[in-house]
Formats: sequence, C-alpha cells, structure tokens
Amino acid sequence: MTQESLLDALVADLSALFQDSRTRFPPEKSWPVQVFPQDLPFREGPDEAEWDEPPDPYVIVRLPSGELPNQDTPQKIEAVLVICVKDPAPDRQGFRDALHIVNTVLRHYGENGVVGGRWVLQYPIKWAAQEEDTHPYYFAAMALTFEGPAIFKEVPET
Repeated sequence: MTQESLLDALVADLSALFQDSRTRFPPEKSWPVQVFPQDLPFREGPDEAEWDEPPDPYVIVRLPSGELPNQDTPQKIEAVLVICVKDPAPDRQGFRDALHIVNTVLRHYGENGVVGGRWVLQYPIKWAAQEEDTHPYYFAAMALTFEGPAIFKEVPET
C-alpha cells in the first residue's frame, strides 16, 4: 500500500463526490468542481479563449508528509486539500462556495471515513478559510490524516 494509492483513491473519491456539484457562478453556466492530484495541470493552447472550461472551481489533493513509526504499526499520511472557487460578483460572496465544498467533505468523511477500502481517516479534521482579499478567487484548505496498512517484510527472516 503506497502513498500514491491513497492519493489516487482520494482523487477518485472526491471526484465522485463532486461530480454533480456546481458553484453559483456563473449563473448561466456553472462549472463542476474538478479534483486534481498534487497540483494544477498546465493548460494547453496559445490562447486562453481556446480552453474548453476553466480549472476553477477545483480541489487539489496534496500529500505533503507522512510517517511510518516502525515496521509493525500503521503508517500515517497527511493530506491537504486546497480549494479554489471564482466568483467575480460584486457582493463578494464567493467564500460561501468555498465553505460549501469544505462542509461537503466534512459530511462525506464524517459518514464514511474509509478511502480506497484501506485508508482510515483520523481525527481531528482541520480546515481554514483565507484571510487575504483575493477577489474574485476564494480559497479554503483542509488537513486530513489517514492511517494505512503497516509495511511488512517480503523476505522471511532467517
């Protein structure tokens, strides 16, 4: 069981969770929440107008660190979710979409704290909203810790 399998399982799980979610902007065509592993992909094409859809709203799933205390105990891996939504409306209420994504993740993992059939969510779950003014972009973040299977020796001791 590798860290990559947790990353892939989280991306798949969150992608399924948000497949029907939409943000409030733009009202005439809202975009689905996209989920990316570790970072945003580079955009292709010479002109921004040629891109089919914007990357936002999005959730980036990052695995910044982990720990394997010893061979016989479960490993612990930290996951950070970086959430971004764009809302250029002058009422500056885009933070609501960012917090809605945070609450959707909180409810989802509160109901089912197992990802990929092996990775078990550990409490506490931490979240934060931005303090800086970055209008029209609004950000939030979550910190999750997962416990996974211990690593076993493949070669028997002699």
